[in-house]
Order: sequence, then structure tokens, then C-alpha cells
Amino acid sequence: MFWFSICLLFSFCWLMLIPDIGWYGESVRLGNRRFSVGLFEGLQNLFHGISKGRSDDSDTLPVVSSVGLDESDGTLRFTVADGQMQVDMIWNLLTEQIGECRNQQLPKPLPNPDDLFRPTLIGAWAEDRLVGGAFVMPDLEDSAYYAAAGHGDAAEFLAVRTAMVQGIAVLPECRRMGVGAEIKRHCGLWAAQHGCVLVLSVVTNDAAARMNEKAGYQVLPPLVTLVVEAVDHGRSVTFIGLPFDRDSPACTRWAFGLVGHVDGLAVRVGMGGVAEG
Repeated sequence: MFWFSICLLFSFCWLMLIPDIGWYGESVRLGNRRFSVGLFEGLQNLFHGISKGRSDDSDTLPVVSSVGLDESDGTLRFTVADGQMQVDMIWNLLTEQIGECRNQQLPKPLPNPDDLFRPTLIGAWAEDRLVGGAFVMPDLEDSAYYAAAGHGDAAEFLAVRTAMVQGIAVLPECRRMGVGAEIKRHCGLWAAQHGCVLVLSVVTNDAAARMNEKAGYQVLPPLVTLVVEAVDHGRSVTFIGLPFDRDSPACTRWAFGLVGHVDGLAVRVGMGGVAEG
């Protein structure tokens, strides 16, 4: 039977041996390491068969389709952007609300009519009005780094079992209604339905940290390294360390959530050290 355990480990000496890596998250591009779109696509194609083959071994979670909102029907519904018009609307909202803090290295996602596990935009709608949106994708950049370093198990786990929320935006007049937290929860449900067990994002301000906590995510202290251990049927299969770049803003921190169910797979998440200047 699948189980999760969260183990906060405060001192991993081996983390100091990990090279400085640039990681990105919810609203900011961190570090200076660059990976080409071609490499992203190559990894996605490489692991697509694995992801598709394993998509049925995660428990199906109910999709939360409504929360309270001051609209005529009082509901909020979520959709995966399956057409170019929706893509443009959600992307423009993210651009307007997040602006230059958004990861400029990532291209605008394509429509996702088949709801595949790939870079995807999710819209939050009150009736026919777009009130919020999210950009979520497999953690392909971190996967690319580990693949290039020859760590295939880590690369596969990040590309197949881990989702990265790149950005969440809510219309100003709809803030402080819990919309952002509901969008974040829905991102976790979407990731779990695609076989993920871990959802990550990077937060850079207290408001984003509170939103993640309200959505049920754990937020680590500023600048600490996120450490992940995957255990398959009692056997540790990979250790992953995700440090921040030394030049990251002092308020930068990881937010993570454990989602989904995969038979025999357990994930332990902990904390490592802080990058030294």
C-alpha cells in the first residue's frame, strides 16, 4: 500500500558537493543555468512513454470544480487550456499580473486538448469570466540537469513524477477570496491525475508563502536546499538535491506538496544546507 512520509533532515553534508544550480519556480527565474527548448522536448519525448504507461497506477482523485466566489452562481470552475484563445487569455493574465518576474526562458505552452502531462495552462473561471490562471509543467529543467549529469533515475523522477508550478495569477479584484489557494490545489489534483507524487514551486514573498500554506503545501525556510528521496518498494532509488543559486533573493524558498498515489513508491522530503556566498 502506498505511503508518504515527510522527514525534515537538517544537515546533509553531501549536499555541499552538489554544484550550484539555477532553479526556478512560481514567479521568478533563479540562477543562470540555461537549457534549450530542444532539450526540454527531448526529455519530454524520452519519458512520454514511461509517463503514459504509468498513468493508470495513480489513484484517481476527484476534481474540485467549485469554490465560493462573489459571482452570480457562486462557483469557480477549472479548465485546461485546450484552444489557442484560452491559451492567450491565461498567458496574458499571467504576464500582466506577474510581469517580468515570470520565467522568460520558457515558451508559451501550446493548447493541450488531450490533457497530456506537458507544459499546460489552467484557467479558473467564474461563469464565463477568467479570474485566475496557472502555468504548470513537468519539472523538465531540473530533469535536464540530472540527465546531463548522468543520473537517469533522478531525471526520470523529476520528469515523470514531479510537477513544477511556474506561475499563479489572480485578477486584483478577486484576491483575498481564496482563489489563488484553490488554483494551487487544483494544480496538485491535475498533477496527481497524471501520475505525479510531488508538486514544487518557488515563492519569493510572504503572500505567496501564505497562499501555499492555505492550499496545504509545506513552505521551507528561505534559501535552504530541498532534498528528495524516492523509495521504491523499500529500496532507495534516488536522492535529489535542489539548491538555490547564491544570487537568489534572500526571501526565496521552496514550497512543496505530496500528491497522488503510486503503488510501492514513497517520497521523503527534507532540508539541506544554504548556499554560501
